[in-house]
Amino acid sequence: MKVLIVLCLIFNVNLSFSQEVNETFWEKMTRYHDIIFSLTMGSLDSRGLSLDSLFKPNVPSYSLVSKSINKQIAKAGCKDTGCDTYPLDFSNSVNSHLSFAKSFRILPNTESFELREKLIREAKKSIYVLVWAVYDDETGFQFQNQLLDALAINPSLDIKIITDGNIVNFRGRSVLKNLETLSHGKIKVMRWKSLKYKANGSHRKMFIVDQEHVIVGGMNIGNEYSHLATLIKWRDLDLYINGKSSGTSAERQFIEIWNKQIEEFPGLKKKIDLMALSDFQQEPESGDIPVTFVDQHPGSAIKDYYHNIHTAVVKLFRDAKETIDIENAYFIMDPIIKEELKKVIKRGVKVRIFTNSDKSIDEPIVSTPVMKSARDAIEMGAKVYLKKKLTVHSKYMIVDGKISMIGSFNFHPRSLHFDAENVAVIFDKTLARELTEHFDNGICEEYHFQNAKDIKVDWTFMGLIMNSFYFDFL
Repeated sequence: MKVLIVLCLIFNVNLSFSQEVNETFWEKMTRYHDIIFSLTMGSLDSRGLSLDSLFKPNVPSYSLVSKSINKQIAKAGCKDTGCDTYPLDFSNSVNSHLSFAKSFRILPNTESFELREKLIREAKKSIYVLVWAVYDDETGFQFQNQLLDALAINPSLDIKIITDGNIVNFRGRSVLKNLETLSHGKIKVMRWKSLKYKANGSHRKMFIVDQEHVIVGGMNIGNEYSHLATLIKWRDLDLYINGKSSGTSAERQFIEIWNKQIEEFPGLKKKIDLMALSDFQQEPESGDIPVTFVDQHPGSAIKDYYHNIHTAVVKLFRDAKETIDIENAYFIMDPIIKEELKKVIKRGVKVRIFTNSDKSIDEPIVSTPVMKSARDAIEMGAKVYLKKKLTVHSKYMIVDGKISMIGSFNFHPRSLHFDAENVAVIFDKTLARELTEHFDNGICEEYHFQNAKDIKVDWTFMGLIMNSFYFDFL
């Protein structure tokens, strides 16, 4: 690992040490933990070269994934976003359950944390948190105190947290330990890992209260997202989903993730009783809005990989008739997404992409492939808007002004091969219109490149290696 860090410095990869002047050297290094870890352990795992993965490499070929996606999509009858039964057909094609919500509300940075605080304070039965990282900063400790206060008022509260088991060694150790010890074990924290594939992690994000209130989106629990006590103002977005049917469906997904981890690590925690499908499937009432929670798993010792979110993206691309808007932190097209996007644009669908530039991205080591992917998208005919300075971390897509997808999923190969992800897909014109307005407000002052030649892709030695041999980890 030391050799890798030295090489990064020698070959001018630019680990963005100047972004935060007050950071210590160790803090700077830990911000690149995911990439460094993948380059060492992950490179062996993915090619079946480690002892654990010798007989079963983790990363399937893109050709194999594409065939599997086509097979899943073939199960759906509707191939038009305006089809009356589209929500149900879509849900079936991505191996997910269709549920219904009463209302939605988009939550830019601070608004999401204000609502979380309110929901924690008013919780009566349960608080389930699915998150990549909880930071040991002002926001993290505020979250800690909110949960402990809620438990003190209502000792019967069922509070469970699932976080990534790799990143927790570098971020959030104090907060999570405090939650366990100060609650005398009443607050349960699961550090999600793969027993077989060491580089795999959980990037999922979902906040569920009382089987009725759900927040899903791109935000972890830290200052960069809440904008508390920091000058770094990341652009991010969550979505609040209200409803008994949708809330129970989201909680069921959380429980499945919790229980599967216990199967992989027996004796780790106690399983949660999984509610029957009949407990949350119900006929929609007038005004109810269809919503589907989709999960994607990179594979483990007891569970094969599945690519439901990738299937969802491909199906929405293929069925789009008019427009597709994508706002995403990392836009690095894998071969499947690239081919499908090319076909979409060739059909006449207008595509707009809003992502980071090499000046704004928080992981500069991937800036070269991000810029290359932006250039490729322009050459296909998409309109591409690149952030100038402050980082985009949002992860949502709008199709035909009717369907919205929002969650933890990044448009990069890592979200297919190594990170467990989750999204919510909502079939509602009003929400799609609100997200489109948010998108339009975001792109109004950013770079808009009309000519692909205007995008400079500066290749470094390490950039070439990352984009070739380590492409799956980007």
